[in-house]
Amino acid sequence: MKKKILLLEDDKLLGETLCEDLESFGYIVTWITDGQEAADITYENSYDLYLFDVNVPNIGGFELLESLRQSGDDTPCVFLTARSSIEDLKSGFNAGADDYVIKPFDLDILLIRMEAKIKNTKIVVSKHLSLDVNRYELILKDRVQTLPKKEFEILKYFVEHKDRVISKDEIITWLYEDEYISDTTFRVYIKNLNNHLQPFAKLINIRGVGYRFEIV
Repeated sequence: MKKKILLLEDDKLLGETLCEDLESFGYIVTWITDGQEAADITYENSYDLYLFDVNVPNIGGFELLESLRQSGDDTPCVFLTARSSIEDLKSGFNAGADDYVIKPFDLDILLIRMEAKIKNTKIVVSKHLSLDVNRYELILKDRVQTLPKKEFEILKYFVEHKDRVISKDEIITWLYEDEYISDTTFRVYIKNLNNHLQPFAKLINIRGVGYRFEIV
């Protein structure tokens, strides 16, 4: 399966060149030139790797990655930047970087470092069912489906605690802290997940207690 890269780079020539080069090696590249746009797109999409420049409009690369890490996003990130001082390196790694490549760089070196940072993010649940935690993908025997982030995280929580019954309150408290989710909305999440999981698994309602994940 092709790996998805989010490239944040405001240098048009370098951005175009990297897109062409990386796509020629089989990557799927989304190229963004603005830090705020990059922040927005990460809420709706998942990636296998971030390649971030530091000095970009609106939200700088350091600030963006720090915000993503605080929100629980652990997608590997490599900074691509001309800023090479020790303080800049410290800032990058303190923000949550996995690597730091100084411009100008050799493409072959970048590719080696990228492959080293892209993690195996698959959770194997059964012979016919697994999850890709970076892509928010539910992988079944005969299909792959990208789920909305909240639905995916609820499913992942059930999978990680599949030996017991889990209440709505437990999930909401653990995943969303103080965010309010109505009973109706939660039931919609469960209904959607059961539709997605057929025919290999299901979430069983234990009346008055909660739900349990079961392999069919």
